[in-house]
Amino acid sequence: MKSSPHYLVTFFTAILFLSILSLTLPPAESQAKSKRITLLLSETKQISKKNVVSYKSMDPSIATVSKDGIIHAVKAGTAKITAKTSEGSRNYRIVVKKQGMVYPEFSMMAGEHLDLQFSQKPDSKIKWNSTRPSVAQVSKKGIIRAKKTGSAWILGSCGARIFRCCLQVKPAKKSIIYLTFDDGPNRYSTPKILNILKRQKVQATFFELKPAATDFDLTQRVLKEGHSLALHGYQHKYDVIYRSEKIYKDNLDKLRDLFFQKFGVWCTVTRFPGGSSNQVSRYNRGIMTKLTAILHNWGYHYFDWNVSSGDAGDVHTSAAVYKNVTKGLKKGQSNVVLMHDFGGNDKTINALEKIIKYGKKQGYTFLPITASTQEIHHTILNN
Repeated sequence: MKSSPHYLVTFFTAILFLSILSLTLPPAESQAKSKRITLLLSETKQISKKNVVSYKSMDPSIATVSKDGIIHAVKAGTAKITAKTSEGSRNYRIVVKKQGMVYPEFSMMAGEHLDLQFSQKPDSKIKWNSTRPSVAQVSKKGIIRAKKTGSAWILGSCGARIFRCCLQVKPAKKSIIYLTFDDGPNRYSTPKILNILKRQKVQATFFELKPAATDFDLTQRVLKEGHSLALHGYQHKYDVIYRSEKIYKDNLDKLRDLFFQKFGVWCTVTRFPGGSSNQVSRYNRGIMTKLTAILHNWGYHYFDWNVSSGDAGDVHTSAAVYKNVTKGLKKGQSNVVLMHDFGGNDKTINALEKIIKYGKKQGYTFLPITASTQEIHHTILNN
């Protein structure tokens, strides 16, 4: 039986289509499924260098890749890395977990120190070293001491894993203002304060309580706009949180874990409700002496203040807030300014921009508090 002309045309058309399609397809290697690589936060990993011409990360905010094919996990999430080869390309799907060393990248001033921390206990002992000890040294316990301006890698080996902190050391500043806000977030005050800070291009530190679920966007905005998120506590009830060391630790850990789960940030900076010099904890004699002595062992850094706005006390006008802050500032030192972003705090909101302008005019530098900032402590009264 002879094939009809109709069938022959269809057959040859199909052959022609397949031939054209084969010419347009990239090499078979490109069609292969992306290789999945799972890394812990701050972990590095070498990928294949065979026939590779170049590497590229499609989202370097999550995972970077060097020209030699070394991946560095810098934020929890998923990123694609492509390795172009002489034969096509290889794709990698990088999955970065939240768990790991919490400082994949860090900036600090010369003279400051930072203790490297993990969000979960490592499987084995970490061996630390610095690629540039003249810029930054690191102890056996993972404490970095910034020596001079420059950059360095701080590497930690733990079994088969290698963790890396990309460190930038900046020149030390002498006259600094650290604006700090307690008791937020609040839908009335926090956005107004953030708007002023954004307009003045100033970063601050927010010692937050547990946000309501409807206020998570405010905490997210604090982070997005470059401010430091710090811990005031899951709750602020003096008669509860100062009952024992365990209760106080749980109050901090619970908020730290919430922020880590929701926003992927590991908060170590904290402030005692009422300050370390508070007397509201006198119902438990000596609790502040115990807490201040052990807090660092828990991995936290606590900050009191040396300039008070008085906005949570007897001060009732923005003029008085302005006067308290500007009169309390001192050149040549770190000035940690206590303010609040509780609801309806118009006296601070109305004074804030004037305070910032005054500080700039007087030559102060505005910075957010970080885990490497030198701590300001009060004298303990409940001892």
